[in-house]
Amino acid sequence: MESTDQEIRREKVIIPQGMSVNEIQEKYGISRSSARTSFKRGWFCQNYGRNQIIIDREHFNPTLCYSIAKQVYWKRFRKNPVAESIKDDLIQEAVSLMFMQSGKVKAGANEKYNERYGFWYCAMNGMLAYLDKWIRQTKYDVELQDEIHPKMMDGNRRWSPEYGWGYC
Repeated sequence: MESTDQEIRREKVIIPQGMSVNEIQEKYGISRSSARTSFKRGWFCQNYGRNQIIIDREHFNPTLCYSIAKQVYWKRFRKNPVAESIKDDLIQEAVSLMFMQSGKVKAGANEKYNERYGFWYCAMNGMLAYLDKWIRQTKYDVELQDEIHPKMMDGNRRWSPEYGWGYC
């Protein structure tokens, strides 16, 4: 089992000349197809299929992150009826992603794009991913069929949590 403080970073690994596909597969612990592709290319990205976790506990400020997550929700998701029903989950998902990426955001900050900018987009991407996943997983739930209709605002139809679908 992995430690919670363990960092997971993606990095480019150069394959030494003269290694066979089997040796690459055994040494780096990758699948045969990945070993074959990396043999042809001469490199592969380690931890490509895993989420990057680069935590900087001293840099992470929960109050600021919750504030940014609420701003992102208000700016981008407040008019989406599905997002309204899972608002707290979206905000929590954004903050947890900001925590996991706190070291990466700090390292990527510069004069033009500060840390707040990085946290803003980290929160937005986390919310978008969670919302898409939630819709995909509940797509066939009969009770929620009206709620997760792919086109919430089709024509002059509007959805309200109190009254359901209505026509304006």
